[in-house]
Amino acid sequence: MRVRSRVAALILALGLVAGAALVVAAAIDGVIGAAGAAITVVSALPAVVLGLLVLARRPDSPAGPVLLALVAAPVLTNGVENWARTADSPDPWWGAEAVAAAGIGIWVFNLAGFVLLCMTFPNGLLPGRWWRAMPWLWLLAALCVMVAVAGQPDDPAAEQAGPPPVAIFLALGLFLAALLGALSSLVIRYRHGDELVRQQLHWLLLGAASVPVLLAAGWVAEVFGATTEVAYTGFILAMVVLVPAAVATAILQHDLLDIDRLLGDTMAWLLTTLVSACLFALVVVGVAELSRDAAGSSTGIGVAAFVTALALLPVYRRTHTATAHIFDRERTVTVETVRRFVQRVRDGQSEPEDVEAVLRRALGDEELRVLLTAPGSGELVDLRGLPAPPPAAGTVVPLSAREADVAVMVLGRTSRRRLRLARELAVEARLPIEVSRLGLQLRTALADARDSRARIVEAATEERRRLERDLHDGAQQRILAVGMRLRSAQRRMHSQDPVYQDLDAAVAALEATVAELRRLAHGIRPSGLDDGLETAIRSLVAGGPVPVEVSVADVQVNEAVATTAYYVIAESVANALKHAQARTVRVTVAPDGERLAIEVADDGRGGARPGFGLSALHDRVAALGGSVDVVSPDGGGTSIRVVL
Repeated sequence: MRVRSRVAALILALGLVAGAALVVAAAIDGVIGAAGAAITVVSALPAVVLGLLVLARRPDSPAGPVLLALVAAPVLTNGVENWARTADSPDPWWGAEAVAAAGIGIWVFNLAGFVLLCMTFPNGLLPGRWWRAMPWLWLLAALCVMVAVAGQPDDPAAEQAGPPPVAIFLALGLFLAALLGALSSLVIRYRHGDELVRQQLHWLLLGAASVPVLLAAGWVAEVFGATTEVAYTGFILAMVVLVPAAVATAILQHDLLDIDRLLGDTMAWLLTTLVSACLFALVVVGVAELSRDAAGSSTGIGVAAFVTALALLPVYRRTHTATAHIFDRERTVTVETVRRFVQRVRDGQSEPEDVEAVLRRALGDEELRVLLTAPGSGELVDLRGLPAPPPAAGTVVPLSAREADVAVMVLGRTSRRRLRLARELAVEARLPIEVSRLGLQLRTALADARDSRARIVEAATEERRRLERDLHDGAQQRILAVGMRLRSAQRRMHSQDPVYQDLDAAVAALEATVAELRRLAHGIRPSGLDDGLETAIRSLVAGGPVPVEVSVADVQVNEAVATTAYYVIAESVANALKHAQARTVRVTVAPDGERLAIEVADDGRGGARPGFGLSALHDRVAALGGSVDVVSPDGGGTSIRVVL
C-alpha cells in the first residue's frame, strides 16, 4: 500500500508539474493573463502541501495521492485547454490543432480528483469487482463525453454531418450515472462504517457542503453587481483550501473537533436559513399579489419579516433536532438517555445511585466508574461509600459545584471525542450525582451517630459493671466486716445487757443495708449474666404465673448486647403478663447474620399500641442501632421482634 501510494503520488506530482508548466508557458506566450496563471498555480499550493503532509504522516492512506489528484486534475486540464487555445495564435504550439479538436470536452476531467476522492476516501476502494471497475467506468464515460462533444461540428450548417445530439445526451447521461456511482460509495461507507469512518466522512461532508453554499452566495453577489473575481472567491477557496483541509484533518486528526455536532449545527442553520428565506419570499409575493401597489410591497416586506421572525426559532429547533439525529446520532441519543434518567430520578421512579449503570450503557464503557468526593476527608469513594483506588491521569472527568469538587467520572476507554461527550454527560447527570453524594453524606452521618451511641452504651455498661464490682467488693464487704465485729462483741456480752439489744438492732440494720446494696447492684447489671445469656433468661422467667418457652442459641455477644437483650426480654415478658392476658409466652434468641434476633411472642388478646411500655423498648434498642418490629392484631396475640 505504501509503495502504491508513493508511485501514485509521484505520477500525480508529475502531472501537476506538467499542468503548471503549460499554464506558465501559456502566460508567457500571452495566451492567458499573468494574473490568471499566478492564481491557478498559487491556488494549487494548499492542496499540494496537505497532500504531501498526509503522504508523509500516513503513507498507508490513499488520501495523500487523492489530495494531489484533487488539484492536479484541474491544473492539468487548464494547461491542456491553454495548449488548445494556441491553435488560433500566430505561433501555435506543436500539435495544438489536434489537441483543440480532441480537447473540447476535456473539461470533464476537472472532476477526476473529486471522483477519486469519493471512491477511495478514507481507506481505499470498497471490496468487490464492481467497485474495482468503477474508476474505469467513469474514465470510459468521460471519454464518451469527449468523443461526443468533439464530433459536434463548429459550423451549424454542417451539423447534420456530425453525430446526432442524442449521442451527447447519452454520453452525459452515462457520465452522470458514473458520477452518482462514485458518490454512492460514500453512502455505503457511511452506512456500514464504524465510528472512525463516519467521523472522517463527516469532515469530508463539512468541507464539501461549503462548496455549493459559497457557489450560491457567488451567484447572489453577481446578481447584485459584484465582479466575477469577487463573487466567486469564496467558492474557489472552498475548492482549493476547505475541502483539502477537511480531508487532511479527517485523516490526521479526526477527533480534533466535535465534528458530528459541528456538522449538525451547520446543517441546521443552513436549512433554517433556506426555509426562512423561502417563507419570507412567499409572504412578500403573496401580499404584493393581493395589494398590487407600492404600499402593498412595503407592507408585504414588514409582514414577511414579522412572520419569519416568529417562525425562525421553532424552525431551527426542529431542524436542529432532525440534523442531530442524522449527523450526530450517537451524542444525541446518549444525551437523551441520560436526560430521561434524570427526569425519572426527579419523579421518584429511579434511584440516583443507578447513575453509574446508566452512564456505562450510554457510553458503552463497562469499566466506567463514578467516584464521589467523601464529605470532610475529600477522598474518592464509590457510590457505596467504599474507598476507591486513585484513577489514572487522562481518564478523569471532574464535576464541580459551587467551586467544590463533587465527583469524578473515570473512563475505561478514552479519546478526545469520548472525553467531550463524557464532560457533557457529567453536566447532564449532575442532579443524580449530587443526590448520591448527599445520600452518602447522610448515611455516613447516621453511621457515625450509631457508632457513637453504641460506644456510649458500651461505656455505660462497663460503668455499671464497675459500680457493681465496687459495691460488691468495697462497701458491701466493709459493711459485712463491721456487722461481724459487732456480732462478735455482742456475743461477749450478757443477753440482759441493754447494749446487747442495741447491738442486735445495729446488726439487723446492717444486714438490711447489705440486702439493699445487693438489690441496687442487681438493678445496675443483672448478676445472672455472669453465667451466660441463656441462664439469665431462664432464671428471669422461672416461677412465672404462665409457662414461658425459652429457646436460646449458643451465640457469643458482647456485654452491651447481652444486657440490652436481657432487659428487652424482661420488659416484653412483663408486658405480656401484665396487659396481654396470655396463656403461654415464647422467647427465641438466634443469630441473624452478623446480628442477634430476639422474638417474644404470646397468645394473648393483642392490640398492643404505643405507650404499652414500647417507647422505652424502642429507645433501649435504638441505642445499639437495632430495630423493633411489633405485630399485634386484635385477638391474635403479640409478637415483638428485635434485631441488635
